[in-house]
Amino acid sequence: MFAQPGKKLIVALTIGLLLASPLMIFSKWGILICAMFAAHLVFFAYFFRDPERAIGEQIVSPADGTVIDIDEKRNFITIFMNVHNVHVNRAPEAGKILRVEHHNGKHSPVFGKQARENEHTVIEIESKLGKFKVVQIAGILARRIATYVKPGDFVEKGQRIGIIFLGSRVELYMPRNAKFVVKHGQKVKAGETTIGVWTNAMD
Repeated sequence: MFAQPGKKLIVALTIGLLLASPLMIFSKWGILICAMFAAHLVFFAYFFRDPERAIGEQIVSPADGTVIDIDEKRNFITIFMNVHNVHVNRAPEAGKILRVEHHNGKHSPVFGKQARENEHTVIEIESKLGKFKVVQIAGILARRIATYVKPGDFVEKGQRIGIIFLGSRVELYMPRNAKFVVKHGQKVKAGETTIGVWTNAMD
C-alpha cells in the first residue's frame, strides 16, 4: 500500500515504464530511458510505502522513528524520522480533530530547540480521556507536510492523519492523566508501538 500523495506519481511512472519498454528493442537510448523510469519508480515506491499495521494497546506512536527527547514536565515526546522510516503519521488515540494549523517557518536541522522555529503543522485531538497534540515538523530535506484530516473529523486510534516528506520529526503532547512508557533511543512504529498509558486506567 502507498501513501495518498504518492499514488498518482507511482501510477504515472508505472505507465511510463510500460510505454517505454518497447524502445529497448530498438536503441540503447530506450534502455537508458527505461532504467530512469525504473529507478524513479523503485525510489518513490519505497518512499511512499504505507504498510498496514496491527494497532497497539492504549496510546500508540504517531510516527515511525527513534525517540530523541522525553519531557516529563510538559509531558511530550519527540520522535526523529529518518529517510528510511515510513513517513506516514497516525493518530495516537481515537477522538475528534479540534484544530489543524499550518505554520510557515525555517528549515533548520531537526535536532535541537531551533527546530521549533521550523515550518510545522499542529493537529489537536480530543479523546474521551484528554487532549493530544501532534506536531509535524519539517526539516532541511523534509520541506513539505501533508495533512489528511480537518477540524470536526473523527479519527480512530492508529488512523492515518498525514505525512512528512523525507522524514524529519514529530512531537506528541499528551494529557496529564497519561504517561510515556518508552525510553530515549527506542525505535517506535506509528500506530503499532504503545508509547503511553492512561494513569487512571492503571489505578
